[in-house]
Amino acid sequence: MDYLIDINDFHGPLDLLLHLVKSTQMDIYEIDTHEIIEKYLDYIEKMQDLNIDIASEFLVMAATLVHLKSKMLVGSTEETEEESEFEINSEEELKNKIIEYEKYKNMTEIFKEMEEKRNDFFTKEPVSLKEFSDQAIKNDGSVTIEDLIQALLSFQERKNEQKPIHTKITRKELSIEDSILSIKERLKKQKKMNFLDLFEETTKEYIIVTFLAILQMNKDDEITIYQEKNFGDILVESR
Repeated sequence: MDYLIDINDFHGPLDLLLHLVKSTQMDIYEIDTHEIIEKYLDYIEKMQDLNIDIASEFLVMAATLVHLKSKMLVGSTEETEEESEFEINSEEELKNKIIEYEKYKNMTEIFKEMEEKRNDFFTKEPVSLKEFSDQAIKNDGSVTIEDLIQALLSFQERKNEQKPIHTKITRKELSIEDSILSIKERLKKQKKMNFLDLFEETTKEYIIVTFLAILQMNKDDEITIYQEKNFGDILVESR
């Protein structure tokens, strides 16, 4: 059985090769293959001289590099059946292996940093708050879309009467998403609000967008719309 032993914190032969490239300040894309092979073999030999147990994969890589070095010395480029036993059979393959390993190593560092940042956050499974509520209010069907539209028309009629004689028309970009966020913020401060109080402006665009936002929130069960008594005010409450 082979036991993986990290030599001076090198996690595998490619890690050692990458370290040798960086320690000589070589360009990873312009590696001096001869020099790197010599440094790797010299390093393994020193470890053996110190009677340090070396994981088999480091020795396999050393044998592969010796084979590659012999090919480079004789200038051999032909492939034989014997060469198929080795994972690396050319300078180009060696360079590509080191470059690919560096990419994975850099990616691992990024994931490690993300993991450390994620440890600063704590999450909690969503729970029902119904047990803390004295009274459960549900949409019982007493308020229809027609009721909402009629209330909206009445609101707009009252607001039109409050308009100043001279007005200035300006264009403002509105979105349902922004309106939903605004309503949520207001319901955080005041959990239950009158339906008409949700309309802060009287422009046609604002009223339409706000009305659509209320309908969307009701559809998504984010709010409850109800009347406490027949023909009473329509109330909106966050869930």
